[in-house]
Formats: sequence, structure tokens, C-alpha cells
Amino acid sequence: MLNSSLWKIISLVIIQRGFTEAYSSAFQLLRFVLDFKMAEAIVSNVVGRLTDLSEEAQVLHGVQDEIQELVTELKRMRTFLPDADSRLHDQNIRILLADVRELAYDAEHVVETYLVQALSSPGKIMQWMNTRTFSRKLKDVKRKMSLLFNRFRDCNIKSTLESPESSNSSHGQPGMLKRFHTFTTVEPELFVGFQADVDRLVGYLVDESDASYPLISICGMGGLGKTTLAEKIYNHSTIKTHFAGLAWVSISQKWQTRQILQRILIGLVHEMKEEIFTWDEDKLVENLLQIQQKKKCLIVLDDIWTNDAWDSIKAAFTAGKSLSKLMLTTRNIDVAEYINPKGFIHQPECLSPDQSWELLQLKALPTRGGYLDIARDYKRMEKMGREMVRNCGGLPLAIMILGGILVTKPTFDEWKKVYDDSISSLKEGKGFGKNQQEQLFDNLIRSYNVLPPQLKPCFLYLSKFMEDEWIDAETLYQLWIAEGIVLSSDKRKGETMMQVAESYMGELVHRSMVQVRFNDSESSLTKFKSCSLHDLMRDLSFFQAKGEDFFEAIDIGEGNDLNLNRYDVSRVAKTRQLVFYDKRIVEANSYFTRKPSHQQYRSILFRNVDHEDESQQLRLGLYLANFKLLRVLSLENIRHPRRSVLGTFSGTNIGRVLGSLVYLRYLSLRGSNLNTFPFIQKLVLLQTLNLETLNLDNPYDVFNKPPASSNDLGKLSFLRHLYLPPRVCLKSVKNTKLRFNGLSKLETLENFDTRWCEVKDLPKLSGLRKLKLKAEGGYDDVKEMLKYLSNLALSSNSSIQYTSLIMQISDDPGFRNDPDMIRQLFTNPKFNLQELEIEGNLPELSEIFEEQQQLNHNHIDVSSIRITELILWRSCLEEDPMRVLEKIPTLRVLSLLSRSYEGKEMVCSAMGFPRLTRLDLWYLDNFESWRVEKGSMPLLQQLFIYKCPKLEELPEGLIFLNSLRELILNWMPSEFYDRVLLENGEQGPDFYKVTHIPDLFIIDREA
Repeated sequence: MLNSSLWKIISLVIIQRGFTEAYSSAFQLLRFVLDFKMAEAIVSNVVGRLTDLSEEAQVLHGVQDEIQELVTELKRMRTFLPDADSRLHDQNIRILLADVRELAYDAEHVVETYLVQALSSPGKIMQWMNTRTFSRKLKDVKRKMSLLFNRFRDCNIKSTLESPESSNSSHGQPGMLKRFHTFTTVEPELFVGFQADVDRLVGYLVDESDASYPLISICGMGGLGKTTLAEKIYNHSTIKTHFAGLAWVSISQKWQTRQILQRILIGLVHEMKEEIFTWDEDKLVENLLQIQQKKKCLIVLDDIWTNDAWDSIKAAFTAGKSLSKLMLTTRNIDVAEYINPKGFIHQPECLSPDQSWELLQLKALPTRGGYLDIARDYKRMEKMGREMVRNCGGLPLAIMILGGILVTKPTFDEWKKVYDDSISSLKEGKGFGKNQQEQLFDNLIRSYNVLPPQLKPCFLYLSKFMEDEWIDAETLYQLWIAEGIVLSSDKRKGETMMQVAESYMGELVHRSMVQVRFNDSESSLTKFKSCSLHDLMRDLSFFQAKGEDFFEAIDIGEGNDLNLNRYDVSRVAKTRQLVFYDKRIVEANSYFTRKPSHQQYRSILFRNVDHEDESQQLRLGLYLANFKLLRVLSLENIRHPRRSVLGTFSGTNIGRVLGSLVYLRYLSLRGSNLNTFPFIQKLVLLQTLNLETLNLDNPYDVFNKPPASSNDLGKLSFLRHLYLPPRVCLKSVKNTKLRFNGLSKLETLENFDTRWCEVKDLPKLSGLRKLKLKAEGGYDDVKEMLKYLSNLALSSNSSIQYTSLIMQISDDPGFRNDPDMIRQLFTNPKFNLQELEIEGNLPELSEIFEEQQQLNHNHIDVSSIRITELILWRSCLEEDPMRVLEKIPTLRVLSLLSRSYEGKEMVCSAMGFPRLTRLDLWYLDNFESWRVEKGSMPLLQQLFIYKCPKLEELPEGLIFLNSLRELILNWMPSEFYDRVLLENGEQGPDFYKVTHIPDLFIIDREA
């Protein structure tokens, strides 16, 4: 832990510069003094990766015994690390741990190099030479390992196997990660001590008197809960009723003016999102000013740091009187006063001792029957807890982090150990409890140090992403797995590695280290939709990663010339992961050319690349071939404006280059304009392949040909996640379709198109859990697809959990004459159909369901249907579809588009559509009358009516839809619009039906 002199230095920097700069300035000191245990995490990861390699790679079978012996010795070495980690005050031990880390990496490098050579040069002579080299290098690794064991002995470092407590130690024989988080119990939202502040500030914001405040500023130190308080206000029912437009944007320390203006405007007029992305700054400012004058808007600027940030966007906000209001959060009160001296500045107070204990026990002592069901000595624990939380200074973030530590300590003895550590900190004079920011800093470090070894690299990995970025959970898990930081030894029976990865995320959430958003659907493959880090947590993650040489971040946007001399060569030599930030990736070429060695790198990610910059001349094809040991390569959104040769950059065939990276586990070209991959079959170890690319030469983003030859994918036997291109030119398909033989381990398959993908292979994909497919053609074509989909879903070993289907059917009368075909999509639970889109003539919906006589019940059998999203085009239904569809209890999104219904009347009855949140009614030419009964669509949030020329008026029942947040009326007759709102802005006779809806958009009156 930190000594007193170091704390004095950090405290001084905190006072002078603030927390973030303090961390940045002090991290070199912290690097060797903090209670890091990354050596154990690294050794564990190397053991896991080598174990998986020896079991998976056929070419290693000849040296499998030697690799297993190496793994055994690394496991034995790991048992010495807990004792070594407890003695980091000794410089010799710190050096020893650094050498252990390097040895683990060296051992892995020897095996990986052998594997890459074996895959690249399969000839017998080359294999013989490769094996000899491998044996020689492995012998050298074993010699170094023997020396390290001698040094352990000389330093009197004990193995956990020698400890009398080894039988109870997780270090003696490391087993599966102990899981505290459970997805069956949603962790409660914890909000203590600020409700009065919420009520007060809401009152100020809705005040329209002359004495009202145009700006509300929430100011205070990091970790005080400013953003949480602002979110409570922003989501308050009074705010949503009062303001017609709401927008929230996080600004942070690195900001871009155009991006901020875009996000605000999209929040206010979401339906114009695509158009907004094309506007320059002047047009963005003009439209923002107009909207704020036309309707009441609340705009929140979260985490604004400087006057310069405000100056860059202030032209978009009126300086005079306006019904719109502005709210901001900042750590700098001077910024709030600079923006508007007439605004109200609110500085939240820290929590009282009782409030602090209330928050801590809500987090650390969940009620019995929750996720911990262990007898506790609550009185003694409360006494200790109150004393520990007192030292948090009333900062909510510090309390939550302490709670995240204690929630995984179910016994009194474990709480006492944390308590004793805090008392020890006080005696050492480190400032524990002396200063709020110091205490927050100490709790942040402590929360990281007590993480299990498996979770540390996962937490550090999150700082690769941008500040305030919400990271897609599915992509993140795939990256973690490909990097080898999710251990297969943590798999429980029947689990996939994706589920193990999500359990890791669950543990970070349980410890209050990560913020998450949840998927809406209960049957989603991942419960978490996305994740993000509080800015102070990201500081912790980033600087810990920097101190551990976990990855090297290259911010090209700061004008770096990327000369290696700018970096600490000794540090860079240990770094195994590269991340390139910002927009100007052309400068990355100088980095690749100047780098002396590429053998250390296992991962390259390009982040936040601006694909609109036509000055890009990325010549990656010239250099990527040198990175032979890459496990992860993400080239997302990298595009080239002019390709001289198909699939090339500046004349270099990048498809051929990618084919030489035989060690890859993860390859993503999402959003790029590469579309030929002739050597993809060489990437036999790939686990994730994302080919959702774009073709800038074609206005419809259609590929010139399929991404691979018909049988190439079958050679990728380890492939788990495959994302195919969304569109392919069918002229190039000819008589051969893309085959999927040999992909029995595939778990995710998206953009499967029956026109160029072989539907007969579907039943062979027994491991498939998520499937998104598109079927187009006549009755026989669709029937064949459903046959093979049924074979897949109904097989005894089927794993399918999520299916999305788009059907574009012809006017073949067979569809209308065979309601059974459509019925099985709705009622067969084995399909697990979540999303269904059908374009083409359908039988009447009553015919589809009448055989099961389910229309006589209040709902279609819940167990037989799971559709959450339904889109119908050109169905030509004559009977009102609502009386059937409203009985689907799981339906969340319904779109009736372009002649899907040709009748005149619709009725949404009471209790119908219990979960519907969005309803689209487009191009219904004969639609005249709509009745909505009280109790229908209780959760509806968005309603979009577009070009229904005969619809006479909005239904009276809209007044019952209290959850409706947005109503969009587009291209409707003038008479219809005038019933709602006249062109001069006066209210029409039907305005009372929509007065409760916050966002009302009237667009393009029809002549």
C-alpha cells in the first residue's frame, strides 16, 4: 500500500491540479508501490491460453507433452505469487515479479511462434527445423524458470502449497471464479440523500416566471454524484411532462464541437438523425436555435470542464429570454459562472454519517433471499461499517466502491480484515479519512487490488475505449475471449465462453466498478447490452493499464508523429496491445515503419476512426504482414476513397496479407470497404469474423461477390461468431452458394441470405445460439428454408435461443393457401423467433390461428410465442390485424407498412398489446378510422403515422396512453394536421388528445 511520503506528494498534486492530473503525475511512483497482483493474473492467463492451445491446435500434438510440462511448472510458479505480492515493499521482490511476468510471456511466445511457423510452413523439412528450434528455445525458458525458483527460495517466498491454510486457499489450486452476481436478481438502483435536491431543482426548471433561472448548474468534486443527481432530474415525470424536447450530451475533457451539436439535435428531433449527420456546424446551430424557440427544451451538458468547451457551442443557445432551459454538471464552479452569471448554482452536500451507512448497507448487506444468503453478525458488522464509511467523507462513489469490496466478503472475519487494513492505513499516516479525494483515491486502488486475478485484465481492457463511451457488450466479450483473458477453466457445465465473459462483467458490476445497460428482451443472449466506466473509474483503469504496460495508446489526434523516441523504449518493449485513437489514421503508417519489432504485439485496434475523411491513405497492407502473432485485429470503419484494385489499399492486396495472419482469433472489418478475402481459409484459429463491410463504389452497398469461396468457411473449425456482409451482388453467385460444413461450433450467425448461402447446411450448425437470416423467393423456396430451419430448431442437440427472420415472398398464391407455413413461425417455441419481418401477401391472421382456437382466449399461449418485433409489408390483409396481434404478450415493436392492411378500420382493445413500446403505421391507403380503448398499449412510448391519406383524426384513446413520449406525424393531409395544430401554431380541436405527449413532431404537410 502507499507510504505516507508518497501520499503527501499525491495530496499536493490533487490540491493543485485535481484528481485526474494527480493520478497521471503519480502513476510512475505508484507503479512499483501499489499492491499490484498482475503477475498472478498474467501467469494465469498464459496458463489458460497454453492449455487451450495444446487441446485445440492439431499441429501441436507432436510437442504436447513438452507444453504440458511447461504449463505444470507455470502453475507451480503461480503458487508463490500471493506471498510475493504481500511483500512489494522489497525492491528485490518487485524486480522478481517483473521477471516472472516476462518469463510467462517468453514461454507463451515460444509456443506461439512454433504454432505460427507450423501453420505457415507445413512441409516436413520445415516442421523438423521448427521443432528443433522450439525445443532449443523451450530449454532456455526452463533454465530461466529454474533460476526464478531459486530466487523464490533465496527471498524466503513460500508457496501456498506449503501453507497450512492451503486447503482453504484459492491460490493453492486456483479453481473457478467465485461468482457473487446473479442475473436472476436485478441489483437495485441506490439513491440516498439527494431526493430533496431533486425536488428543488425540478421546481426551478419548470418555473416559467420572470424570476426563473435560465441555467441550473450542479457543481462539485468528482465522485459526489453530480451526474446521478442530474439523471434523476432529467428522468423525473414532471420534467418529461413539462418539456417538449429533452437532450443529454456528455462533453468531458476531449470534445468535438460538431459532435456535441449533433447529439443535442438528435435528442430533440430523433427522426431527423440521418439528415442531421450531413449538416455542417452553421446549419446545426441554426436548427438548434429554431427548435429552442418553437418548443420548451431541456438540454443537459454533463461533465463540462472548460470555458473553451462552452465557447465552442454557445452560438447554439439563445442569450435572451427563452422557455428552454439548460442544466450542466461540472467540477469547476468558474465554468458555471462563466456560462451564465444569472444561473442557479447547486453544490450538493456530502452524505451525513447516517446517510453514508444507509448507502453502504444497501450495497454491502443486501437483504436475505437476495444474492447473498449467509448468516451475518449484523450488529458487529454495522459498528465496523459505520467506522469505515466515516472515512469516506460522505462521497457516494467512495461509499459505493467500499460497498463493492465488502459485498464479496460475506463473513464477519472478512469484514474485519478490510477494517484492519483501513486502521493500518490511518496509523501509517496515508491520509485515510483525512481528505475526501485521498479517501476516494485509496478506495479506487483498493477496489482494483482485491479483484480476483481473472477480472483485473478485463477491467484494464475497458480503458481502451473512449471516455463516456457505451461499449457494446457482445463485441467486448468476443474481444476478451480472443485476447485470452477469459479462462476456460471458469466454464460451468453447459456454459459457453460468452457466458463466462458475461459472468466476469457481472462481477465487475456487482463491485460497482462498471455501469451497464440491460437488453430489453428476456431471451437475449447477453443480459447486458452495453457498459461504461465512470470517469474516475476510467482514470483508474487507464493509469493502472499504463503502469502495467497493458496496452499502448496512440492518440493520433494530438498530432503525434509516432516516433518511437517519444516513448520509454523499455516500457514499449513489454507492451503487447496497440490502440489507435481519433480520426487521422494516415499518420499510423509512420508508426508501423519506425517500430523496430512487431513480434511482441498480439492486438491492434483502431478506435473512433472518421470514415468521412477522404485524405486517408492507409497502407496497412504493407506492414500488417509483419505482425505474425496477432490474436486481435480490428479495422472497423477504415475506408479508402479510391481502390485501384478490388480489395486493395494503395495497390497492396490486403486480403492476401490478412490471410498470412494465421494466429488471429478476432478479425473485424465492420464498416470498412474491403470486400474480397481470397485467403480467409488460412485463418484456421479464428473465433470471431465480422464482415459487415461496405462498398463505397456502389450506392446500395452491394458486394461485387460473396466474401469467400463456397467451401472456404468450412476450414474455420474454431469459428464461434460470424457476421456476413448485409448485401451481395447475386450475379456473382452463379450456381454455387456459400457452404457452412464444419462449423458445428458456430454460436452466432448474422446476415445469412438463402439466395447465396446454402440453406441445407443450417441443420449442421448444432451449436448455433443466435441466427439472423433472410429468405427471398417463391413458395417452394421459402418452404424449403423453413424445413431446414425446423430441422435445426427441432434437433435434440439444438442450442438456438434467438432467431431473426426476414422473408421477402412473391405473389405466389401458395402463401395465401397455406396458413400452416406462417403459423409455425409464430407458434413453434423451438424456433425462439424474436424478430420477424415479412414482405408479401399473407393469409388473414385469423386463418393462421383459428385451428388452435386461441382467439377465444385473452392471449395467445405465452409458451408458444416469443416474437418481440413484427414488421409486415404488402400483406394485403383485409381483416383488422390488431384483434389478433394485440394478443401477443411479448410484442414490443409493431410496424404495419405499405399496404400491409387494406381495410378501413382498426381497433386496439382494452388489455391488448401489454408490452408494446413502438407502433408504426405507414402507407395504409384505405385506413380511415382508429379506435383505442382505455387499457390498450399501456407501455407505448413511440407512435409514428406516415402517409395514411384517408385517416380522419387521431383516436380519442390517445389520452389514455400516459407512457407515450413521442408522436411523429409525417406526410399527412392538411385537414388531419389542422385538427391537431394549425400552421400558424394555434391549437386545433384535437390538440387535447396530444397535449400530454412531450415530443410532438409534425412534418411535411401533404398538399
